[in-house]
Amino acid sequence: MMEHVLVESVRDGFSLDPRPYLERLPVLAERLPPGAAAFALDPDHYDFGSVRCVKDLRLSTLVVRDSRDRLAVELELSPNRFKHDAGLVITYRDVTGLGVEPGDRGALDGGWADTRLGSVQLDEIVPHADGCSHEIALTDGRIRVTAADLTARWQEPV
Repeated sequence: MMEHVLVESVRDGFSLDPRPYLERLPVLAERLPPGAAAFALDPDHYDFGSVRCVKDLRLSTLVVRDSRDRLAVELELSPNRFKHDAGLVITYRDVTGLGVEPGDRGALDGGWADTRLGSVQLDEIVPHADGCSHEIALTDGRIRVTAADLTARWQEPV
């Protein structure tokens, strides 16, 4: 479970509140690696009306690369055609932890996200002894990555 961002399943969807995290973020960001801090501090990250908000993206690809003594993970999130003009690619370097936890509902997400895990509700990046920990809450699951740092890049608009 995320430490500060609140994502709660309610009768007709989800109750989302990033404010406790955003209130702590200036202090947390001082202890985050540079790429993680830049992504977390982006003013559009939690702006639900922005085309660069993570809410409603959906997982399309998760790739793990094993090279000698280091792991890298690339997470590609596809845009919601009703909200975003581009997808997001997050690359994690020197990965020390990775978890994908499907929920128990197994239901489609509102008819548009034809994926098992559904769409992103919100995420949280916090400092970790290994660099940073990034947790993404989806409508029917969670993704957690612990890494030295991450790079988030919005793709070219479609």
